[in-house]
Formats: sequence, structure tokens, C-alpha cells
Amino acid sequence: MSHLDRLVLSLLVVLPFSGCLGLDYELSSVPIPISAKPAEPGSGEITSFRIEERNVLWLDGLFGHSAPDVAALVEAQAAGFDRIADFRVSQETNIHQWLLTHLTLSLVRMKTVVISGQLVRDPRSP
Repeated sequence: MSHLDRLVLSLLVVLPFSGCLGLDYELSSVPIPISAKPAEPGSGEITSFRIEERNVLWLDGLFGHSAPDVAALVEAQAAGFDRIADFRVSQETNIHQWLLTHLTLSLVRMKTVVISGQLVRDPRSP
């Protein structure tokens, strides 16, 4: 096997995994309860929310990592509500982000962080 063949084989093995980008977050600073269970019907005023932010890793972290502050975004969104239900955090990518990641040989990795859930305002007793 020639050197060029080994290089091509290595790229074919490594490139599919090179777009991976993790996200760490801590929600203990959010002052209201957060649950992954959907809100029960009749549990008060329920408002769905969705927040999208970018997660970018520059040159494998050597030039920084631009990650959203999930706790701060959730706390700001939940102002005036009693709790959060059906809470989810995921990462998505679109064709532009995928192309950027792969055309730069993963020197710049970009994903969209999606935070969603239901804001619940409990009924007040008279």
C-alpha cells in the first residue's frame, strides 16, 4: 500500500468522526425546578420556548471554544415562571455548518445548540 493510499484511507476513517463537538452545562444555578417530564394538563399557564445558540470550537480548542451559557439562557427565559417542564438540550447542524467543519478539515467545528421546554406558571390559590 502506497503512502498516498494510506493517507486517503486515514482521511476516510477520521473525517466522519471529526465533526463531533460536545457541550457541558450545569443547571444548579437556575433558581426554579427543571424537569424532563412534560407538564400535566391543567397545571397552570404553559408556554413553550426554544432557544438557539452556536457552539464553536476553534482549531481543536487551541484558539478557544465559544459555547453558550445554558444556565444563563434558561434563567433569563424563565423569568417570572415557577418551573420548567419537558426540558431538552440538543445539538443540530445544517448544511452550512457541516460544510464549514469539513472544508476546514475540522479546524473550525460548529453546531447549533437547541434548548427547548415548557415554562409553567402555577395557578395561584385565592
